[in-house]
Amino acid sequence: MKNPFYRILSYLCIGTFFLYWAGIFILAMPSNHAKKIIISRAPRFRNIFGTTWRLFTPPSTFNDRLYFIVRDITRPDKTDTIEVLENISLQKQHNAPFNQRENIIDHLVNNNVLNVKLTIWSNKKKPAEGLSETKDSLYISNAIAAFTYNKNYNAYLSTLKNYAIIVLKQRQIDTTDKELKIVITEKKTRPFNQMSNTNLLSKETLVFETPFKPFGQ
Repeated sequence: MKNPFYRILSYLCIGTFFLYWAGIFILAMPSNHAKKIIISRAPRFRNIFGTTWRLFTPPSTFNDRLYFIVRDITRPDKTDTIEVLENISLQKQHNAPFNQRENIIDHLVNNNVLNVKLTIWSNKKKPAEGLSETKDSLYISNAIAAFTYNKNYNAYLSTLKNYAIIVLKQRQIDTTDKELKIVITEKKTRPFNQMSNTNLLSKETLVFETPFKPFGQ
């Protein structure tokens, strides 16, 4: 027969285990009533455990969007705008599980979008002297200008331009006498409690854009 001490000890260990993981799960969730109680009554728990566990980290609050905008050189009012990343995601879902090609395209395009963003952000966060009230759009322009001759940055852009040509060919859009503009934005995701609200417009923030350039330049 088991010693009562060891039986009680095993129950305490199991109870502590479940309480620990329940606390971690609650702290990792978005703002909620239980989370507020734990933070207010046991701040040390959060300091020790709350910032070291990321398995249940809430998802990103935005999605990247990549736009290829094509316009006629002689008729600038005539444009075609194509959003790329969402379409790649839909193609992956449609062709699963035999979507190796789509996975490669997704990895290639998204990596280059991310690298462009990181390159711009690394300079955007360094405002020039005397420009403390500069608008965000001007910071972006200054950051792009600072990397105009950066080899890595130009390689990322070249890959996106080459993919733009492929997309336009698939859509049977002629590139003769046309020019291209690349735009990257962050589109805010809908809150969970607003998923069914079709009237909700998600905010979209400009992250990066190029000037219009003729194909081949």
